[in-house]
Amino acid sequence: MKEFTGRFAELNFLEQYYHKTGNRIVVVYGSKGVGKTRLLQEFCKDKKFFYYLARACSEREQCCQWAGELRESGKEISKYPDYEELLQVSLDEKSLEKQVLIIDEFHHMLKGESVFFQKLTEFMEKRLMSRPVLTVLCTSASGWVENHLVGKIGSKVSEIGGFLKVRELPFGDIRKLFPDYSLDDSIKAYSVLGGVPGYWMNFSERLSTPENIVKNLINSESRLYGEMNAFLERELREPGVYNTILTAMARDCNKLNDIFRHTGFSRAKISVYLKNLMELDLVEKVYSYDTEGRANAQKGIYRIANAYVRFYFRYLFPNQSMLQQLEPETFYDKKIAPSFDLYVEETYRKICREQLNREYRVVGEWLGKTGNIDVVASDGQGHVGTAACVYSKAMKYEDYEWLLFSMKKAKLHCEDIRLFCDKGFDERLMQAAEEGIVKLCSIKESEG
Repeated sequence: MKEFTGRFAELNFLEQYYHKTGNRIVVVYGSKGVGKTRLLQEFCKDKKFFYYLARACSEREQCCQWAGELRESGKEISKYPDYEELLQVSLDEKSLEKQVLIIDEFHHMLKGESVFFQKLTEFMEKRLMSRPVLTVLCTSASGWVENHLVGKIGSKVSEIGGFLKVRELPFGDIRKLFPDYSLDDSIKAYSVLGGVPGYWMNFSERLSTPENIVKNLINSESRLYGEMNAFLERELREPGVYNTILTAMARDCNKLNDIFRHTGFSRAKISVYLKNLMELDLVEKVYSYDTEGRANAQKGIYRIANAYVRFYFRYLFPNQSMLQQLEPETFYDKKIAPSFDLYVEETYRKICREQLNREYRVVGEWLGKTGNIDVVASDGQGHVGTAACVYSKAMKYEDYEWLLFSMKKAKLHCEDIRLFCDKGFDERLMQAAEEGIVKLCSIKESEG
């Protein structure tokens, strides 16, 4: 098992609720593979707990499955128990310490005319003066939690003490999980897998990122192959429509009108489907950093937020026929390798923003009508910094001049101007750095 890292704020959240007096209910949610189970394992390692993974089945069958697991652990329970008996048997009545009850994928237990949540809260009330328990309701159905949970349980939502959304890990924390992976391979892998540890576990540190892509994403026998189709069919009712919209976005159609022209769908329809994709954290709407030059900025663009979704719809979905006919190595060489470094550029910019987050309070980007600024950062006290980021080649002085042009459009004036590149800088930029005009940076140096 990989060393636990990067979830200390989340761990502290759970610990705070554990140490509060009385019974508590918290909801922990996040996309599949993001690390919820690993977080709960770390949280429970020195505590008395019971874990149950809910299934997609009828309520009666759910109770039978739960009871079966209790019998496997040596507990006595009825053949067809109700929720009260299940909860009673799951917890150790003799224990004096606070216990933790974890119900994973709990959304399966609230569908239909379920009485689970009502029975849970009634059971908790009965235990209020006896043995306290922290109940953790966990799920990978993020969109359902944020948009349908309240409607499902109504006023009972007040029984939930807190909500914790487990998000993807930033690049720096992923690097700690895979310390033997080279920096360049880590950047490339991050552009494909994002900060989802569950995806990274399929990659081998003994292989380069291209070799891992061939073995684990293009190979039809690999675990991740077909993951995206399965996910969309599981989460969305009309995968054909979503496939079309995501394909357009992967081709850099990032405005509503761009998607409209590519797909032929009405703008109203596209807006609804984009909203659904944002609920699943697959798409985000990115707004330009607010400056005096707001008249020269775009109002906002849509962007695929999930790295694996972006990779799938950029390279795999449009080339399905060739993917079936070619050997994985040949497919990579023909369809991915020629443009892959340029593809990584967007992720490299994201990593650079993470680096500036260590120094600045607010970090974003400026989206201009005629030019962008990769990084705009503010400490909240009037000090502003900017940066340009290039991954696919050595950085040239012209890249710096383009940054200055975009800063003029944004009406930004700042002394902290940085240029990020891990492939080197031309002589003019080296000279400018010596004169103190700009700071030349790299992810490698920023890592220390």
